[in-house]
Amino acid sequence: MRVPRLTVALALCTLLLSCGGTSAETGAQTGSTPPSTTPPGTPPTANLPSAAWSDPATWGGTLPAAGANVTLPAGKRVILDVSPPALAGLTVPAGSALEFAEKDLTLQSEWLMVHGELRIGSEAAPFTHDADIILTNTTPDENVMNMGDRVLGIMDGTLELHGQTRLPWTRLNATANAGSSTLTLERAPDWTPGSTLTLASTDFDPGQTEQVVVQRVSGTQVTLATPLRFTHWAQTTTLGGHTLVERAEVGLLTRNIRVAASEDAMQSQLGAHVMIMGAATAHIEGTEFTRVGQVNTLRRYPVHFHRLGSAAGSYFRDNSIHQSFNRCLVVHGTSDLRVQDNVTYDNVGHCIFLEDGDETGTQITGNLVTLVRRPDKEKGQTPLLDSDNDPAGYWVSHPANTVKNNVAAGVEGSGFWLAFPEHPTGLGAAGGAAIWNRRTPLGAFDGNVAHSGDRGLNVDNGPQADGTHTETTYYMPRVNPADEKSAPAPAAFTNFTAYKQRDQGAWLRGEHLTLNGAALADNAVGATFAADQTALTGSLLVGETANVGTPQPWEKTGARGRSLPRPWDATFPIRGYQFYDGHVSIRDTALAAFHPDSVRQASGLGYLTQNAFSIDPANAAQGVTWLDDSLPVYLPPAEPDKDGDKAATFLDADGSVTGTAGKTVTASALLRDAPDCVARPAWGASVCGGTYARLWLNDVTGSKLAPLHASNARGSGIDLTGTPDDFTSFSTSVRLGEAYALVPSAASTHLRLGFDGRAPGDTLRLTLPVTGTPILYRDWWIDERNRLKQVPLASLDATTGDSYALNGGTLYLKLVVRPGTDFAVLDVCKAALCQ
Repeated sequence: MRVPRLTVALALCTLLLSCGGTSAETGAQTGSTPPSTTPPGTPPTANLPSAAWSDPATWGGTLPAAGANVTLPAGKRVILDVSPPALAGLTVPAGSALEFAEKDLTLQSEWLMVHGELRIGSEAAPFTHDADIILTNTTPDENVMNMGDRVLGIMDGTLELHGQTRLPWTRLNATANAGSSTLTLERAPDWTPGSTLTLASTDFDPGQTEQVVVQRVSGTQVTLATPLRFTHWAQTTTLGGHTLVERAEVGLLTRNIRVAASEDAMQSQLGAHVMIMGAATAHIEGTEFTRVGQVNTLRRYPVHFHRLGSAAGSYFRDNSIHQSFNRCLVVHGTSDLRVQDNVTYDNVGHCIFLEDGDETGTQITGNLVTLVRRPDKEKGQTPLLDSDNDPAGYWVSHPANTVKNNVAAGVEGSGFWLAFPEHPTGLGAAGGAAIWNRRTPLGAFDGNVAHSGDRGLNVDNGPQADGTHTETTYYMPRVNPADEKSAPAPAAFTNFTAYKQRDQGAWLRGEHLTLNGAALADNAVGATFAADQTALTGSLLVGETANVGTPQPWEKTGARGRSLPRPWDATFPIRGYQFYDGHVSIRDTALAAFHPDSVRQASGLGYLTQNAFSIDPANAAQGVTWLDDSLPVYLPPAEPDKDGDKAATFLDADGSVTGTAGKTVTASALLRDAPDCVARPAWGASVCGGTYARLWLNDVTGSKLAPLHASNARGSGIDLTGTPDDFTSFSTSVRLGEAYALVPSAASTHLRLGFDGRAPGDTLRLTLPVTGTPILYRDWWIDERNRLKQVPLASLDATTGDSYALNGGTLYLKLVVRPGTDFAVLDVCKAALCQ
């Protein structure tokens, strides 16, 4: 057994009863003060005189008895050299310290409150025996310094927990089949027999995460005490120069320092919790936290760094948290904390959680999060926040943090949820009005992995101002976050891997965002961007690998009594990249294994289905590489009330999709029947020439005009329902240079219509039914300088967008993009009603 020299010295001091504190004591007796030899920055408890817990003299002659509420003697470093009886409470006052001797020890108490120092081992000499801190609950509903019950509280004190350094986690090097008792790992672990591990699911079902026990270790081979219930995949695939890793992670849960509630917590769900606040410092490593967190209770989390300001001197690394009834690690009003190489398993609600949105400079690196559960009503669990119903492995509420090389495996929600409020919420709202989270440049997001969950990466749905509900969130980073009009600060999410996600590999909402170097496989949808000026670049998209998964008797959209290898609606068309909103693009990306079968469609590219919102037909694909005979595109039939479905159109910029540069792929009934279009029935679309734009029309007065019928000169038409919520705004894809008739279901006194994102000289012809003689204005300016003049219909073609024609109750329009602009807009008003 390796015993730290400091501990040996303290033990000798205790035996001699004349330890290093004698100089201070002697100085007090003689009235002299010895010169300080303490280096600057040393904790005030560093050179305290020591005393043994087992020595009655430490306690004035009587050892603490069972049920005692104990306060350490002032100005002493008490060495815990025995396992005392269970206590009612233990306080370490300021200027005192409690240090565990290097031996197997258990400290049981209802609670611990540390104003001085609690130490088990040191960074230079980690603890080598077993140390347990067990928080009991003989007296329920205590509230110790407003930190609640069953608390290990650090108030202005120091927490030093330094367990043995172990390999925190690695991955399988070979697939471990159900029924096997052997794991072959990428790295040889230093784990010991009897240690408990988490073995991540590699299927769609987070519930296939397993907790297993080590029987023996030989090199990279780990023999388990019991056979596996599920198969855990291990495969590395190289396609088109890109590498896809689908290998189950294996994480160590057992550590030689343990903080836990007593066994009754498994029934009460009232676990232990650690709260670090005030002017506290915490160095926590090699420690296991189990039976922790308190169900349905705010501020009662396994480990909670609370309102410390900058915590650059603290860290939480190489630990485990498991069997948590409420989150994992919460960083609240605390910045610059290091969160590194930790392993979690089986928690309720968000796991690693940056709470208010004023937490910055956090280094979240190399962590493994496994099996994150949503609250279960049958177990009496309710969500602390609405978002806990779809919990995150990592909830990051401010962009200016570093999130690198982490794994989220088996999350019943989002692996990584970048949930930015407009300003910090909760306690962070005071003074937070100057912080613009949704416009702050991204710190770093690189090398992260999410699998076996619902959504891998979600950049959307940040907190509302009340902090408890979420809302659609548009992330638009700016060089100066306080100035919305300042230059963009493009955000790059790099080298992200997502597989076996039942919903999306990645969903981004915002502008000037890039997902670069991603590997997305075996997902319902690889990536969707509800965004502008946003792209997927240099990535790999794979439809289905050999890891097909285990059939599950359930589906994403609800049980139908079928057993399918893909747990979503059997008819759902899987896609690698789906266009939405815009302008968005996919560039320099390789795709493979998107093959339709008898159950469902599959394609490398598509559009968001059941889409009622507008899209940009200039959304583009460029530099796409097809590694096999995958179906490139599938656009399903439009839903009758979904205008976005009816407008689905994108540009093949370089011919890497259609074979001809500059061609457009469209499913729109207004576009696909043009003479130069070639139908691709398997795609549900046609390939056409020409240039396209989004035509939009709004009723400024809020009148309901739906359905609005739009038709082309060839007689093909569609009925538009309008954008949800108000249904007074309409849009669809049109081909520039062509003519379209728009027929609303009701009359309007003020229409505004147009298209944008195009080049000067681009033209569109439209007709509208009108009564009387309208007044028209051009390009947003309602004044006489921009008023259109009426011309004979035969003369309209020769005009430059400054005229209109009226013939038999039909208004004829020619919209033209003027020099120096990229849009053409018209206001159409009843006389004197345009304001």
